[in-house]
Amino acid sequence: MTKISIASLALAGAMALTTVAPLQAAPAASCDRACLIAMMESYIDAIPTHDRAGQPIAAGARETVNGRVSPAQSDYFWKLVDGITYRQILADPSTGQVAMLGVATEAGGRGAYWLRLAVKNRQITEIEQVIGDRPAGGVPGLAAPNPYFEQILPEQSRSTRAQLIAIADSYFEGLQRHDGAGVQSALGCRRYENGNQTSLNPLGNTWACNVMSDYTYMDKIKERRFPIVDVERGIVVGAMVIEVSKPKASAAITGAVPGGPQSVVPLFSRPHDTLIQEVFKIADGKIQEINVIRQDMPYQWGSGW
Repeated sequence: MTKISIASLALAGAMALTTVAPLQAAPAASCDRACLIAMMESYIDAIPTHDRAGQPIAAGARETVNGRVSPAQSDYFWKLVDGITYRQILADPSTGQVAMLGVATEAGGRGAYWLRLAVKNRQITEIEQVIGDRPAGGVPGLAAPNPYFEQILPEQSRSTRAQLIAIADSYFEGLQRHDGAGVQSALGCRRYENGNQTSLNPLGNTWACNVMSDYTYMDKIKERRFPIVDVERGIVVGAMVIEVSKPKASAAITGAVPGGPQSVVPLFSRPHDTLIQEVFKIADGKIQEINVIRQDMPYQWGSGW
């Protein structure tokens, strides 16, 4: 057997790094974090103008609204919405992707809004949107960006990119298995869904982020993606679809009508999919906070991605 010296291995490694490094740096060189954020800001600032003709959307860009390919639905949304009053922006130059968790307003109503853009050569090649209804006084918990998501972690509190994805996926796995034993969350982890605190909330949902006993009705956590990872800030953007075949919620009785009571069956009390866009803040190897945009859709609807 031919022996390979340590020096030879070191030289080969150095040559490989020399070859690969420019390729890894290319996305950042074409559009770094500041560039991605600026492109997102430009896009959402244009929404109230009801005209996106000036946005650098590439020919053939893939575009979804609530899990369906639909540029026409985007155009319709742009005609209705008069403001984006809340925005939390996350970016990853290594993937060329940037996302926003926000609030869209329409004639005084407010609704949750998720937007993800993929950028290549400073052109938008993917547009993914999750758009909620916009009732009067909607999503009151989404009032201002959380500065914690912007905080840069000290070196000793950071995890690698691969570790961050594995930690975030441990949460998805816990949901699917209905078992939080493997979920890597901190004792004080807090979760917010469309602005509502759904863990460690003294007014309700007092359980911790890794308590999964209430979610046994979830059949699958499918179509998992991790498009954005920020090692410096400990941020992971995860996307998934929750498939529910036997919901635990019952139909709502809305009141008497001629011939008897009328039963209105909300979507979440029927078999359905829930589109989930999830922002994790991870420090010291543990999930510290989760911010979620969710939207219920018909059964086996899928994410469109």
